[in-house]
Amino acid sequence: MTQEVKITHSIKVSPEQAWEVIGSVGGVDKWFGSMIKSCRIEGKKRICETADGMILNEDILEVDQENRLFRFAIPSQEMLPVGNIVESMKVDKNEEGHALITWSATFEAATTENAEMADSAFRNLWVMGLNEMETYILQTAKA
Repeated sequence: MTQEVKITHSIKVSPEQAWEVIGSVGGVDKWFGSMIKSCRIEGKKRICETADGMILNEDILEVDQENRLFRFAIPSQEMLPVGNIVESMKVDKNEEGHALITWSATFEAATTENAEMADSAFRNLWVMGLNEMETYILQTAKA
């Protein structure tokens, strides 16, 4: 069964600063260091190694600079009991002028339990990642 999960989260940086990080596609290890140990780009692939040594082979589907939208697929992985993950990250502006990031995914889950586990994991990881992104951007801006 196909499932969808989505969060919308504000961080206290400009939309341009957030998009600069997301739209560069690489460097996930710089802004999400608690989860990602290394990240490299090879053509239309992004290969990330998690902190616990798992490899994520991601297909870069779309980098839309004008609409600040990044889409990628993770056809298979070993972290969650789901498959065919397609994620998107979209950067907009909130009322205060800060970055409003919508991070979403669709995925295939064999059972309701697997879907619920993945939903919770995605939400928790994404919030953690966006909070780390905010810290990274603010520290980089001061340097």
